[in-house]
Amino acid sequence: MTARSELLQDTRKLLARAGFYCSEICNIRPSSFDFIARRDDTLLMIKVLSNIDAMNYDVAHELISVAKRLDAIPVVIGRRTCTGYLEDDIVYFRYGVPIITYETLKNYLLGMPPVIATAPGGYYVNIDGERLRRIRKEKGISIGQLARVAGVTRRAVRMYEEGERASIEIAEKMVEFLGEEIIKPVDLMEQIENEIVDIESKIDNEMLALLENFGSIFPTRRSPFHAISEVVEEKLLVGVRDRRVKEKAKLIANISKVAERHSFIIAEQSARKNIEGLPVIERKEILKIDSAEEFLDLIIERE
Repeated sequence: MTARSELLQDTRKLLARAGFYCSEICNIRPSSFDFIARRDDTLLMIKVLSNIDAMNYDVAHELISVAKRLDAIPVVIGRRTCTGYLEDDIVYFRYGVPIITYETLKNYLLGMPPVIATAPGGYYVNIDGERLRRIRKEKGISIGQLARVAGVTRRAVRMYEEGERASIEIAEKMVEFLGEEIIKPVDLMEQIENEIVDIESKIDNEMLALLENFGSIFPTRRSPFHAISEVVEEKLLVGVRDRRVKEKAKLIANISKVAERHSFIIAEQSARKNIEGLPVIERKEILKIDSAEEFLDLIIERE
């Protein structure tokens, strides 16, 4: 077993022990994620890499885009880069994707989320701006006084009170002076929203283009499914029938079950109305449907 395979299996087992319902591993390549895991309202989209330098922009972009549309948190679990090992309890970012070690994930699941993250120039922490402002005023400390203690400008203090991140050294000076905790854990979802700009992908598949009549379509390039469609506020996983349809349908069905989303297969023509539990919708049927509601009803009826 390779180092990556071992880390992948360990990560899946860790999440299962923590009460997450995990999907099967996506062995169909290429894939922007390895599996998804749900616990209550929390949905994680996991990618495991022994060396995180193996992740390029295209993989990262699709991982974030797919996760965003499925209301999931994308996370890469890694061990090292080409220059050294990752540290525990620190959140790294590559192309906007949060990257943590297995131990960091383990601590997070135990209720000890990381508070340190990396950015160009070094390490930083997130400041609870509202708490900082309240404590400063309660103690009668002026912005200028706190700025002198922290060794920053008045403008910097105002920015911290608005939630701007700070270096570890500056944050520690403020905490020591105030005698109160003002550092908050890294919010992975909030960080992603701030880091990445979503780019719509071009729809170059004729069958997928037919679905635009019923809602939005986001085609994928590195996922078991070919697209994510939003129809009548329902997000659906879409597969296009090809030579590996049975293998893909089984995986899509499993992923959609964990994600709690509907899914279906579109085909030019098919003698079957269901493959591995997924409804099959033919082109001629799509062309006859007049509304998004009618289309969604057909999918649900065949499940």
